[in-house]
Amino acid sequence: MRTAHKTAYYILCTILLLSLPRMGHAQDISQKDSIFIGYNIEVGKRLFYTSKGKLEYSEGTLESKERLEVMILKQNPDGSHLLLLRISSLIENIDKKGKRESLQARSDQAFCSLRSNGRFTRNWALDNLAQYDLFLPNLFPPLPEGFSEDIFTWEFTDRLFGDKDQYSAEKPNPEERSWIIHVTHHTLLDEVYLMNQKADIYFDIIKGLPIYKKDEGIRGHGRYAGTSSATVFLDSITDLDTLWAQQYARELTIFLSTDSTYNHILHQAEINPERLIPMRKDAENLLSSVNARITIPEIKTPLNNMINQLPKDFEQITEQIHKMAKYVNKPSPNWKAGDFNGQRHSLDDYRGKVILLDFWYRACPWCIRAMPMIKQVAEYFKERPVVVLGVNTDKNREDALFVIQKTNPNYVNLSGRDLTKKYGVANYPTFIIIDRNGFVRQIRIGYEPKLFDALVEMIEALL
Repeated sequence: MRTAHKTAYYILCTILLLSLPRMGHAQDISQKDSIFIGYNIEVGKRLFYTSKGKLEYSEGTLESKERLEVMILKQNPDGSHLLLLRISSLIENIDKKGKRESLQARSDQAFCSLRSNGRFTRNWALDNLAQYDLFLPNLFPPLPEGFSEDIFTWEFTDRLFGDKDQYSAEKPNPEERSWIIHVTHHTLLDEVYLMNQKADIYFDIIKGLPIYKKDEGIRGHGRYAGTSSATVFLDSITDLDTLWAQQYARELTIFLSTDSTYNHILHQAEINPERLIPMRKDAENLLSSVNARITIPEIKTPLNNMINQLPKDFEQITEQIHKMAKYVNKPSPNWKAGDFNGQRHSLDDYRGKVILLDFWYRACPWCIRAMPMIKQVAEYFKERPVVVLGVNTDKNREDALFVIQKTNPNYVNLSGRDLTKKYGVANYPTFIIIDRNGFVRQIRIGYEPKLFDALVEMIEALL
């Protein structure tokens, strides 16, 4: 960063530092012999962060505003701290004529545990917040173990998607209250969507907290190709009403457990259509039993939304089951298709083998996220009578070739827009499993973290 820009940031950070109340047990930077950098997580405090983001693309501008509340509830026996997170966001689109349209307003809540070195105990509720600018693990990065070099680097790999953050920083200077961490974010999507994302995080050495963050990004492909930026501020630190927080934590625990169980019921209903009716009854009983135990409005509202959404959820599953019933446990439609090397393929070519068809296209990020696991499936069964075929549905052949070049799959990919009609594919990614006798046995829709395990289990059952 050039000196003029660095000076401007220090001025901004000084203003922020002077405006915020101090938290207890902070470090005295007058002790110049050694510096310990760690997060100062004080039980009974509330941290408020806000962010403003902007994406400029060919059709206009997307603007986002977010607010994150971090409640520090208690210290765990292992030394980490239990945090309660509440986050809300608003996304608006401004077209070239200046017309503003609200696209999405939402809120989410989660628990997590955080150590002073920035290591989180992750869970599905926290991972569900990853789409936000104020995703806490991106704001509180893992910190290095020591400062033996004047300039040093470290990295962290996300367990959910395999994304990698690379960090660099100069050795903290006791004369300067703000310490800057430079971040470069790498994902599986970068090469496919021509993406680049970096950030600077300003860490207050005395407070032991990040107080400011600036993100910049570029996306070169897709409808929202353009440049993005976002800024994050630590707005305030207040005392927490511990009695209220304890009640909130109890009810949120109930709600999150209910939400997880409800989604498990929906998933089981999708893959076990013969149990649809009893599973709907299970879902209704679950939500009804919990409703009386929830009193806090901020938790009661999403629970009521789930109750109101239940009929629609099961109507959608019923429609999906009826649609799949046209294909599952019936002979697969015959087809012929070419691959991207000019070779022709047909269903008859693979008689006697279990076939996995993966329907995908370039602009589907969940399709791209799934590809490493499809490669793992192909590798797992390479010595057995199983064939994996990608089925690309892009209109532009160059898009498919670009993805194939960047991802280097170990299985054949077909140009298969016509195959979507034969199998009624409308959602992506879609995975179709055909047995050794040519019967469709499974249709799976969507990405999931344990996709590899699910596909392996289904294929193994047919061998």
